[in-house]
Amino acid sequence: MIEKAPPAGWVVQVTVATPHAPQTATSVQWIGPAVSSAPSFKYFNVAIAAPAKALEATTKHLANTEGHDGPMSVVRGLSPGEISALKLEAGQVAPA
Repeated sequence: MIEKAPPAGWVVQVTVATPHAPQTATSVQWIGPAVSSAPSFKYFNVAIAAPAKALEATTKHLANTEGHDGPMSVVRGLSPGEISALKLEAGQVAPA
């Protein structure tokens, strides 16, 4: 049996909610509040082995660069080879 190495980092998915569309003056009839469109996602490569710490580092990274209010989750582990190929230093968070 082949044993897999534990992840050396994680890909973190951040959900970015879209704002509600404003009602336009051309609306003749009120049909309820405007529905926002589907959310989008941003992905970050994080060179931290613990998933909870990877989420925490991503939260701190986003606080320094841009605001976000959507949920985050780890979606895939990164192998040591992938971390090396992405040229990530230990603890670094970078957009995917």
